[in-house]
Amino acid sequence: MIVPQQEVFSVLREVNPWWEGRTDHDLPKWRRQAFPELKQWLTSPPSPRAVLISGARQVGKTTLIRQAAWSLIDNGVAPDQILYATFDSSILKLIGLEGLLKAWDELRLPSEETEYLLLDEIQYSSDWQTWLKHQVDFNKKRRIAVTGSAIPIAAEKVESGVGRWHTIKLPTLSFGEYLQIKKIQPPRLPPVRSMKNLFEWSSAKRALAAAAAKPLVPHFHEYLLRGGFPETAKIENVSSAQKLLREDIVDKVLKRDMTAQFGTRNVLEMEKTFLYLCLHDGGILDMTALSSSLGIGKQTQGTSWTYSRLLIWSTDFHPTDMASRY
Repeated sequence: MIVPQQEVFSVLREVNPWWEGRTDHDLPKWRRQAFPELKQWLTSPPSPRAVLISGARQVGKTTLIRQAAWSLIDNGVAPDQILYATFDSSILKLIGLEGLLKAWDELRLPSEETEYLLLDEIQYSSDWQTWLKHQVDFNKKRRIAVTGSAIPIAAEKVESGVGRWHTIKLPTLSFGEYLQIKKIQPPRLPPVRSMKNLFEWSSAKRALAAAAAKPLVPHFHEYLLRGGFPETAKIENVSSAQKLLREDIVDKVLKRDMTAQFGTRNVLEMEKTFLYLCLHDGGILDMTALSSSLGIGKQTQGTSWTYSRLLIWSTDFHPTDMASRY
């Protein structure tokens, strides 16, 4: 093997604590709104497909998929029938998907029970789309959920997997999820089925709902400042949360993910284009005006614009708020 077998076994045992009866102490009790959908596709899939969880950095994809593992165990699935692996690990990246499955088979007894593969950061594994299609077509006893960062997944054209996997797009936190993390109990408000339903309310009903929701206003402002990520929501100090957002999330996407994925040469020009788009959202984009304002050639700027558009789409920010935080 390209990696010593014991090294692979050690990594897998570390990230699959349920094999040895250990617990996941750092796993939060709160769950994203996407959890029931993922659980359904793993326990009672509507069709024989894998699940692809796509989203920006730090939105909770790893937490979601590990919570799914523990939920399966709670529902009676044998722990050794569940494999979690992250291809952010250099060792697992080296052995690849087939090497991973071979190591797993050597760590357990043969079984005819349903197998569950939970694979994190799948975009770092070469030719993962072909592998996943093959698994869905020819290994009916396996149920597979994979996660991938939005930008690389978008660049690799996941539409090639139509009919083989179901995509769950995990956005940044909703305000309700933010309140759950902060352990803030929201007031009882009348249910709203649609925006049309809201405008059908009487003035008195709207006034009563506004009065009940008023205590949430400062929390909503803070939610916008924190950017909608679980880690930034948990930090007490807003300034520290914004620093984490800027350095650990946005800078890494702009300066590492995009340069690695798209071969961007001039990161500064891409960064300027991103900020321009944050401050000029909601209108028709004039490429000539953008190029003139930033002093960037149209060819270079056009490429940067494509990447920045992907970033804004993937992080689901309110663009003007993002510019102020960045």
